[in-house]
Amino acid sequence: MEQSFTAQTSEQVREVGDDTAKAWGATGFGVLGALAMTSCCILPLVLVSFGVTGVFIAQLGALYAYKWYTFALSAAFLGYGFYKAYKPVAAEACADGTCSRPINRRVMRATLWIATAIVAVAMAFPYITPFILKF
Repeated sequence: MEQSFTAQTSEQVREVGDDTAKAWGATGFGVLGALAMTSCCILPLVLVSFGVTGVFIAQLGALYAYKWYTFALSAAFLGYGFYKAYKPVAAEACADGTCSRPINRRVMRATLWIATAIVAVAMAFPYITPFILKF
């Protein structure tokens, strides 16, 4: 009887740990997708503002053709990350206190929301830039 309880508990720990690892992996890919979205428009502006110059900065504009592909990938990763971050944890998995701490989910959710804001700014940047440059 005691062995089955231990086996069940370790199985629940493994299941919750795997779920948390997958959620953090999806969050990481979402952040990388958000950074990829900035490579064509915002990244060259940031690099020039920090004093980085060179021909390669002009070459980053060539990535604009791939904007929709990177948007699709980052949206997919962010969507999966949000699914994992906001998915309720089963009550059976938390019965013995093996659930991950809530701070992990708060940090994960905040990271996903920041990455989503970066993607939104990167998508709107080409349309907002003419209005900004008129000032």
